[in-house]
Amino acid sequence: MIIEKGASDEIFVLQDFGIQIDIAGLIDHINSNEDQYQVCECATSRLLEVNRADGINREVLANMSDSRSNQPILVTAIDEYEWVIDGNHRLIKRAELAKAVASYIPINGVQLDPYVSEFSWRI
Repeated sequence: MIIEKGASDEIFVLQDFGIQIDIAGLIDHINSNEDQYQVCECATSRLLEVNRADGINREVLANMSDSRSNQPILVTAIDEYEWVIDGNHRLIKRAELAKAVASYIPINGVQLDPYVSEFSWRI
């Protein structure tokens, strides 16, 4: 297993694009097809630049194990912008621990497409 799921039904919502990404399904696919995904490394600061998630749960950070914080971050490009689509808590934890390097998995469009769907806010 490369990455543990944070939640069994986790999704990532990009309001500006009107899409949601089935993160739980993508993680299942990654863990079942490890040979199709490359784990890369870069400066933690570089990944922080593309972390556009604004919700940070301090309790999750405080209780995160070292092994969990060392798991790769999922990064993709949408409309010429890179996005951390999974792992913002792991990334913040690494930064708090002053870890200079973080691992990540680049997810290309072909890999991402099966996990993307449109959504609308229901009021």
